[in-house]
Amino acid sequence: MSKIKLIDLTGKIIGDVEVPPVLLVDQPHNQAMFESVIAENASHHQGTHATLTKGEVRGGGRKPFAQKHTGNARQGSIRNPHYVGGGVVFGPKPTRNYKVKVNHKVSKLALASAFSLKFKNDAVYLLDDQAQVDKPSTKLIFNLVKSLKLSNQKVLFVFNNEKAEKLIKSANNIDKTQAKKAKQVSAQDVMHAHFVIMQPTALTSIAKVVA
Repeated sequence: MSKIKLIDLTGKIIGDVEVPPVLLVDQPHNQAMFESVIAENASHHQGTHATLTKGEVRGGGRKPFAQKHTGNARQGSIRNPHYVGGGVVFGPKPTRNYKVKVNHKVSKLALASAFSLKFKNDAVYLLDDQAQVDKPSTKLIFNLVKSLKLSNQKVLFVFNNEKAEKLIKSANNIDKTQAKKAKQVSAQDVMHAHFVIMQPTALTSIAKVVA
């Protein structure tokens, strides 16, 4: 697919646009997409989980019983790890860094590969840059999705216009629909969606990132 259908807010086809060659990968790179998804998922870890060590749990200020002549093994504290309520040995701490580094070229290749798959499957529409709304309208976007027969599909809207906030709010109100600005879109976003509806300027913006 070298051209994409250009539609208006009613879903009517008003033309077509040539796909930037940089977004048409002959052989989508599965490994690059895999690494990109792993890195993005890893970045969502907040790393706030923590357990208390022996020195941090409450209590255990004195020996539970005498060192000798009790018939029991000697114990220094009831907060030792083998006691219920005791400290945790080698438990998680919030000092762990979950970041997974991905080479910049790999990241760009992953995004290009993800879009390329969508283009080859005719799963991309372009929404006219002139399409604007005075106020958020979920019904308008819902009718657009319905007119394209994508009601039961996962749809990703990609906008580039700074005035598209109202359209983004409108689209994000619909089940199975997600809306983002071009600079926020990742390979995982594109792969997760069944169809992508984006503005021509967003397409150009992403092509510049990938180039």
